[in-house]
Amino acid sequence: MNKRKYYGRKIKKTKNLYRRKKSAGQKIFGTVVLVVAAAAIAFLGFCIGKPLLDYIGSIGTKDIPEWTPADSYAQQNPAPAESTSAGTTAPPETAGSQTTAGSESGTAEPVMSETTALAAQEVPASALANRASLSAVLAKVKSAGYNAAVVQLKDRNGHLRYRSGIENTEEISTGSMTLGEIAAVFGENGLVPVAEISVLADQAACEVFTDMNYKIVSEDTSWLDYSTGTPTRWANPESDAVRRYFEQITAELETAGFENILLTDVIFPDFQFYDTEFIAQRYFAADRYNMLYNVIKTGCCIEMKASDVLAETFGRTAEMLADTSKLDGTTVALVISRQELTAEAGYPAEAKSFIETVLSLAGKKTGALPIVPVIDSTGFDDAELSRIGSALGELGYDSYIMR
Repeated sequence: MNKRKYYGRKIKKTKNLYRRKKSAGQKIFGTVVLVVAAAAIAFLGFCIGKPLLDYIGSIGTKDIPEWTPADSYAQQNPAPAESTSAGTTAPPETAGSQTTAGSESGTAEPVMSETTALAAQEVPASALANRASLSAVLAKVKSAGYNAAVVQLKDRNGHLRYRSGIENTEEISTGSMTLGEIAAVFGENGLVPVAEISVLADQAACEVFTDMNYKIVSEDTSWLDYSTGTPTRWANPESDAVRRYFEQITAELETAGFENILLTDVIFPDFQFYDTEFIAQRYFAADRYNMLYNVIKTGCCIEMKASDVLAETFGRTAEMLADTSKLDGTTVALVISRQELTAEAGYPAEAKSFIETVLSLAGKKTGALPIVPVIDSTGFDDAELSRIGSALGELGYDSYIMR
């Protein structure tokens, strides 16, 4: 027989289980202490707990501050120069800057030619080394049957690949030729010049003109993009300093004879989740694309990736398409890449069908805005590129760029 079960389990009496009986005085003292402690806890709960609960309850419900555009955005004439803080250099107003005829705002409005079909090929940056080098490259472009060539005159680091006349850009200007000399070489080779300039990816100018930078909230410190691992500055489209600098560059190009200007990198940085701690919430709002119209006026030719245009929600390069009413007269330079629009994603494998499909779908997204196809030749062989060229002609795209 199990003895433990039969006799039961012994319980040892301890001082914890059996306490001595308290006196009346001890009971009164204990009651007073308990009341004081309860009052203290209630006071702390009101002072600390309520604000904490209010904060938790507000998460996800607090409205994002509405974006307010730069003062010049809603005005017919450019705003006067901003005052700058100590140690800051703002882009100066260029004396005698010329504007495009018919511009009401006084802002240069670069456009792709509306009267001449431009079959253009992009030339490498190395072609700008000197006149002889550029002439040799352009001669090959001409012999290949093109009537225009695209040359990048402001790169994605912000460097000007020519000798600029804009004040304080000596260190930014890395080219050996002036714009006049470059345009003259195009003329000698019978080609229409198309200038490609990166607008908001501008590390070089942001180091010189610090008013162009994004700023950290409550600090006069430039925000830096760490998404690629290398700290990088970006031009802020809200800034009037950026607008003035852009106007000076386009005016300088047009004066030299570059009537056709292709704008790239009209985009926001690739903001990361941790950037919300440092910069204003309006840069993450759904309607932030409105800021881009501070520097981009109607009549421009803006590069957009077809993959961004065709995405379920417009990607970074195509954010401005959210309101096409503000892009009247603007041309979309649609970059079509086989590597980004793959057969695995449902796009035709055959080159001609691929181009026809992409342009048809893109046309539904861009509405009435005209499209200039920019063909990324990577991934296509010569025969495929030939079929693409034929398809563009059959579809009525007389102007296009081969990259």
